[in-house]
Amino acid sequence: MMDFSDIFKNSISVQSLIESMAEGVIFINKRSEILLVNKTTNELFGYETNELIGQSIEKLIPNRHKEQHKTHLLTYFSAPKARPMGHANSKLSGIKKDGTLFSLEISLSFINTDKELIGIAFITDISARVKAENELKIRNIELDAFGHTIAHELHSQLNSIIGFSQLILTDKEMSEEKRNSFLEIIVSSGFKMSSIITEMLLFSNLKKDEIVKTHLSMKDIVEEAVNRISESEKGTAKIFIAKEFEPSIGYGPWIEEVWYNYIRNAIKYGGTPPNIEIGSSIAEDGYKKFWVKDNGIGLDERQCDIIFVDPHKLGDGLVKGHGLGLSIVQRIIKKLDGWVKVESTPNKGSIFSFYLPHSQDNLL
Repeated sequence: MMDFSDIFKNSISVQSLIESMAEGVIFINKRSEILLVNKTTNELFGYETNELIGQSIEKLIPNRHKEQHKTHLLTYFSAPKARPMGHANSKLSGIKKDGTLFSLEISLSFINTDKELIGIAFITDISARVKAENELKIRNIELDAFGHTIAHELHSQLNSIIGFSQLILTDKEMSEEKRNSFLEIIVSSGFKMSSIITEMLLFSNLKKDEIVKTHLSMKDIVEEAVNRISESEKGTAKIFIAKEFEPSIGYGPWIEEVWYNYIRNAIKYGGTPPNIEIGSSIAEDGYKKFWVKDNGIGLDERQCDIIFVDPHKLGDGLVKGHGLGLSIVQRIIKKLDGWVKVESTPNKGSIFSFYLPHSQDNLL
């Protein structure tokens, strides 16, 4: 076994050891004065060399935590021991020189010198981990809502099939006309279930497919989406499509699915008759906005906040048609590095939109 004693005696000083650490290291006394920091600490908090020496440790603590931190510091120096700071359910944060807050973990230790007791804090920036955890929580909420939406949609169609099938079986005197009418409803419900399953498969494949983004012929994609909607479903709806669309990149088949869902919802919830406008405009940072405007009943602020995440909380009158499709839409646009939005006022219609980058350069 290698003997490191000579190396530590002759080559490695305490200062060089502290400077080599990937964690931030801060030495303080019981008066909260910073005695020593390493290079990593200065980099974490955005300070120059020696700028923190002699300052109060409170300088690195967000205002809302300062009073609590003073109490913790007094408690620690009264009975010092090596331990992590905070607990499993707490989130610690620090404040940089420029005022930026960031998440961190702190482990505490101490040195009892001849002159005084010195506390040592070892600091790790965990901003990336906290961001990933928060994104995972949001994703799980979305998946829970999506699962609920699927169950609700399938259950509704299945109830229709079972109910009308039982009527046909039990009512032996049912007229041929009524029987055929019920059979049409059963077939329609079966097709809707098939459509839901298709959308489920599309949703599940969004994570797996490696798609190639290209410049989109948006007008052609919109017209194809409109043509997929049956004439009976369009009814008396008036659909106005812009002559030209802003250029953007994406994946055509997915974008067609987005337009298809938006336009069908606009038809179902438009006015009498539905007047639907489809167009685009320039947004910010090189992104382009694509939108479907209707003249329907509109949504209030709370409904706008949840319609893409948990549409079944909208209320019975707005669930039909706003269910699974919008969950698919949101997932597609996120996958294509954009975002979705709804602008609406009760009784004044809605504008459902999505944003896509103009080019790959906007993603860098």
